[in-house]
Amino acid sequence: MLCVALLNQYADFWDLTIREVFGGALLASVTFATIMTFIARKHTFTKTLERMTGLVELPSIGTSFTLLASRMGIQGVSLRDARLGSAFSISLNGHRVVAVSPELVASLSPDEAEAVVAHELSHIKNGDSTAKGMARLARAAFPFDPVLRLVEAAVHRERELWADRVGVEFTRKPLALASALVKANSRPRAGTTAHAAGLFVGSSGRGLFSPYPDLERRVDALLDLARKMEIATSPAIVA
Repeated sequence: MLCVALLNQYADFWDLTIREVFGGALLASVTFATIMTFIARKHTFTKTLERMTGLVELPSIGTSFTLLASRMGIQGVSLRDARLGSAFSISLNGHRVVAVSPELVASLSPDEAEAVVAHELSHIKNGDSTAKGMARLARAAFPFDPVLRLVEAAVHRERELWADRVGVEFTRKPLALASALVKANSRPRAGTTAHAAGLFVGSSGRGLFSPYPDLERRVDALLDLARKMEIATSPAIVA
């Protein structure tokens, strides 16, 4: 009876203390992560971008890049050589950049290269830098939360699949993108860190914690799109 009486007496005190401690920790984590993200973007983004990319030496895809950007309604975007990874896009702090490595372009056909460029432009059109950045910010605020790790990976996977679909809507060449993804995924990546691996357009993974969808799933989705496009444009359907 004495124990129950003491617990009842201090129950309200402990509930209030726990809420204050948890709420304070939550606010501090989010504030710290937001400040650090803002500082990193403001002061290191330009220098990092310069290290990751170089002046354009890709005349073979320059024309198709300009036409695709115009067709997709994307303004102020530039094409650069990727010094790290094979292909990536960034839309941040007023910078809109698509970077593709000359080695990747050399291994692709013109249709495949166009499909890769359309995929990267789709990331910019879809605002994926913001979506992925918010997921990463939440993960940084609570680095030991397994649920947020799952959410961050899921956001990345779905954005990749969405960029595949949007890019194909403008190129009408799903098979070219499927082939390009397979080729990019098969290229050697010796010495690549886990962070840099995310800059490979053909990156593939398995499991709930992977930021990239399974390559077979991506290819199957593109093959399904190709079948639907073929059916939609067949003479019988048109007639």
